[in-house]
Amino acid sequence: MSLGEIGDSIDASIAIPNIKNISFSKHLEFVLSTGKRFGPITIAYKTFGGLNNTKTNAVLVFPTLTATPQVATEKLNGSTFTGWWPEIIGSGKPIDTEKYFVICADHFGGCYGSTGPISTNPDTGKPFGTLFPSFFIRDMVNATVAFLRKIGLEKLHTVIGSSLGGLLALELLALYPNIAKNAFIIGASHKISAEYIALNHISRQAIMLDPAWNNGFYYGNSFPVRGLSIARQIGNISYLNRDLLDSKFGRETFGSRIRPFVSTVDVQYQIESYLNHQADKFCKRFDPNTYIYLSKAIDTFDLKREFGGIENAFADCKTKTNFVSISSDLLFPSRDMLELHNALEKMGKHSTYAQIESMLGHDGLFLENEKLGKIISTAIA
Repeated sequence: MSLGEIGDSIDASIAIPNIKNISFSKHLEFVLSTGKRFGPITIAYKTFGGLNNTKTNAVLVFPTLTATPQVATEKLNGSTFTGWWPEIIGSGKPIDTEKYFVICADHFGGCYGSTGPISTNPDTGKPFGTLFPSFFIRDMVNATVAFLRKIGLEKLHTVIGSSLGGLLALELLALYPNIAKNAFIIGASHKISAEYIALNHISRQAIMLDPAWNNGFYYGNSFPVRGLSIARQIGNISYLNRDLLDSKFGRETFGSRIRPFVSTVDVQYQIESYLNHQADKFCKRFDPNTYIYLSKAIDTFDLKREFGGIENAFADCKTKTNFVSISSDLLFPSRDMLELHNALEKMGKHSTYAQIESMLGHDGLFLENEKLGKIISTAIA
């Protein structure tokens, strides 16, 4: 595996082609968990494959924290638009777009076309910034279900999500227990650890301490690139595993020789160069306020607290649920996913669990495609 094959694979220079939009709550029908009525709301989405006559082949893919709706690769007008999960979703792939109608929507609160902090505040005519209302994972799911109903879907063949997408999938099953026949929860669990909250906190502080952030009202002015860059680098380290970093980078220097610290503060090591490169790419395609809002929503996720226990959360769930963990994942350790699987199994629910042995850390969700593909292919029917 080359260095270019780990980390962010989304090309920031390519627009998302043929993106669709659905709007609702024009009269503030949508109520957030805080009790605030909010609207209008737009959800930006993409579809791959075709919906059958009985509407029984729809697969909803929740994106990760920063992924676009371009989940599958497309060739349009002589150009190739690479998806962020091309080995899993597409023609002839484990989730076969010749058989399934795949839907991937930008998050409520996102920055790829859905209503979020970068959207225009109808009260001011300017971007919401930090005037955007607070929201939780539950609100993101409710917005997604409202969107699905607007496009005529009440039931799903499968829901699938990794990382943040996995949290959303779990919340969906708890709130709408009969909405999906199958579910794949990959690299996620029923709670967020204190370590994950701490990393998110430091990342947000990096953004907010950038003078250009300007309390969230930087639109049209200087972009807080330094703060967002540091936040992304913190994230990148948490996604990867120490053994992987050592094997790929070690203490390899950037340039011909190691330079004395007193003579330079420039990049000296390959790992520094790699982190800078990934951050530069990220800052061209993501919004700092969106990062803050979505990470805060992640921090609050705790199904036990929200529903009074796992048993209460999934008491009515009839979905065939499949959990997949990565052995070296630091953000969602296998033990947390196994705890959730065991709880569902004890309740008599249809639940399976598989651990993928990998040194790739959290990023193994998108890199161990052969192993993951076999699991999905076997269970999705």
